[in-house]
Amino acid sequence: MLKNLDIVALKNPSLEHNLLAGQVGTIVEILALEVYEVEFSDDDGQTYAMQALPAHQLLKLHYKPLKTMSNNINQFGKGDNVAGDKIQNDFKGANIGNFAKEVKDNASQQASNFTQTSGANISEILQLIVNLRQTAAQFPPEIRDDIIIDIDDVEVEIQKPEKERNLPKLKKRLLALLTAATLVAGPIAGMTDFTNNVMEIGSKLNIELKLPSGK
Repeated sequence: MLKNLDIVALKNPSLEHNLLAGQVGTIVEILALEVYEVEFSDDDGQTYAMQALPAHQLLKLHYKPLKTMSNNINQFGKGDNVAGDKIQNDFKGANIGNFAKEVKDNASQQASNFTQTSGANISEILQLIVNLRQTAAQFPPEIRDDIIIDIDDVEVEIQKPEKERNLPKLKKRLLALLTAATLVAGPIAGMTDFTNNVMEIGSKLNIELKLPSGK
């Protein structure tokens, strides 16, 4: 069963909509049982197609294996331990110390890139998202679901590596949250904090946001 925000690919081309087999999109709405609204966007976050598609035409994409391969390799195999003997022979005479240092430095740099975004720690932004969810629970039912979907979209993008984030999409979702706050007629506790939290997320991501008129 597919769900909102799943990344999917077309199994077959849809030539009438200029979509090729393998075209990648995001499920943005469940229209009916086994029928989904799929948004197709380019690298700049611009939507070029929005198509209702049945589940049998979609393939869900996965980015993690079912199991993690063991990293334990016997480097000093004997007898019929071919893998161990090969590693030992291949690295014979190599400068293992420099190689290990380079791998460690690269790993440290990648970890640093993941935990920092424009000088802001990801955990700080995720805490702001938690605050948004708490306030969103008090919104009227007719707009609450859309707000939660926008918050989910922001969280999904935030957890991606910085270079893979869709900044135009993030800006679009954050602006939608600001606009939703202006549509609430009755008083809601924490509404000012909700708006401030959205603005702070934008600031931490270097995304320029403007409050809608009337806020």
